[in-house]
Amino acid sequence: MNDYIVATRLLVSGVRTEAEVNQALQSMYDVFTELGLGQATFEVTETGPARLWVKHLDSVTVDVNALNAALAEAGEFRIVSDD
Repeated sequence: MNDYIVATRLLVSGVRTEAEVNQALQSMYDVFTELGLGQATFEVTETGPARLWVKHLDSVTVDVNALNAALAEAGEFRIVSDD
């Protein structure tokens, strides 16, 4: 079976500024390595939660609880949806 790179979208509250994006991404850096996740990027809009896109192999399940724990250590950030 081939492993393909896919993206998972998570909605994150509390991330509004460039500084918060950097803070949130830095907090997840080590967790990403442990979980086998790849690149991540935020899309921030004027309203609503930020969109966090996480790249990973399709055989890897994104551990939302682990990411939430890392985000909580960095600030008032929380995953509010993992659609």
